[in-house]
Amino acid sequence: MNTLIQKLFAFLKRDFLEEASYKFSFVTSFVGIFLSSATFFFISKLISPNSDSVLDPYGGDYFSFVIIGIAFSGLLAMFQERLPAVIRQAQITGTLEAILVSRTSIPVILFGSSLYYFLFSVVSTVFHLVLAVIVFGMQVEQINWLGALATFFLTAVCFLSIGILSACFILVYKKGNPFSWIYGSVSGLLGGVFFPIKVLPGWIKWISYLLPITYSLEGLRKSIITSSSFSEILPSILALSVFAGIFFPLSLYTFRLALKKAKKDGTLTHY
Repeated sequence: MNTLIQKLFAFLKRDFLEEASYKFSFVTSFVGIFLSSATFFFISKLISPNSDSVLDPYGGDYFSFVIIGIAFSGLLAMFQERLPAVIRQAQITGTLEAILVSRTSIPVILFGSSLYYFLFSVVSTVFHLVLAVIVFGMQVEQINWLGALATFFLTAVCFLSIGILSACFILVYKKGNPFSWIYGSVSGLLGGVFFPIKVLPGWIKWISYLLPITYSLEGLRKSIITSSSFSEILPSILALSVFAGIFFPLSLYTFRLALKKAKKDGTLTHY
């Protein structure tokens, strides 16, 4: 157990020291959060609530709805972009082979490589929500912490799995990642990030129910905005459990196949 913690800490320290050397980028990321929040705050002023609004299940406030969507969809973007970027950087610097042929297991390598960025994304998400409440007056009832934490944990597992699948493309093909681009675009459009999926036409709405982000945002919004009970959030949690149970082992298996192919082709050190 101590060895595992030491390995994860080593990954965390490596990525922290690297990112800390780019202080301006660190600061501008939080400035970007403020500007994004301000943009949607003023857009929300154009949307007048009414008695039969599709936003009623989420408290009827568009600003609260969209902030939850933006804040937590950033977690998906982080795993989709950063984990493949870590693999790509290791290819370019020539350290990938040394890492992957070490005695450290693949799950530890993948989780450790994304640990810093995951923690940073969590901090950014919390900052996003706190900023929305304090500066822009987002209304938050009594939070269902159990539902929110359960949903968030399963969300992290699902999104990590998607990030690993994205990394497989980089491992094998070096450049280009169509899976990440297509999945990210579809999730942003049909996953309920910017608007409720109820407004989608029936011929395309069914795709929304095949995306983990749909259930993630549903559960998180009900936990944070409307203080729904655990039983009301349970359908989203069960759906995410199914996605996590399928995607996580599938992503690890796919990564092992991609690694095996790269070793067989002799391209593990190519970039």
